[in-house]
Amino acid sequence: MPIKNIIACFFLIFSLSGCSFLYDTFVYQIDITQGNYIDDKKLDQVELGMNQEQVIFILGSPMLIDQFDSSKWYYIRYIKPGGKDIQQQQVVFTFNNKILEHIEREGQIADNPLNDPNAKKAPNIAAESTDDDREPITDNPPPITVK
Repeated sequence: MPIKNIIACFFLIFSLSGCSFLYDTFVYQIDITQGNYIDDKKLDQVELGMNQEQVIFILGSPMLIDQFDSSKWYYIRYIKPGGKDIQQQQVVFTFNNKILEHIEREGQIADNPLNDPNAKKAPNIAAESTDDDREPITDNPPPITVK
């Protein structure tokens, strides 16, 4: 009798462990973005020899400044689209006496998976309307015009 209970427990455990596939397929997962938006056009404007204020002016404040070596600034971007693979991009700036000395890039996010051009955007119903002659419907009385 106890063997049947043990087998039933194992069968139940193994059958429920397969539900992770169903979870990834049918359960909505939100898109997660964290960090700095690293724009290639703005990154091309950053040049060696710039000071820290100029880099902040172009790219904004860094995601992380190394606690032990404040001359290293990290601009990190992390994207996890719901149900898809994680993408991460990192740019490390190294300063010497507050002057940019070295730029190092790791990873590349070629296309933002959150901006899917194939996704249908639901337009505003008012924007679709072609009736230009209609008066707008409001709760306020019409304005009084004095001639």
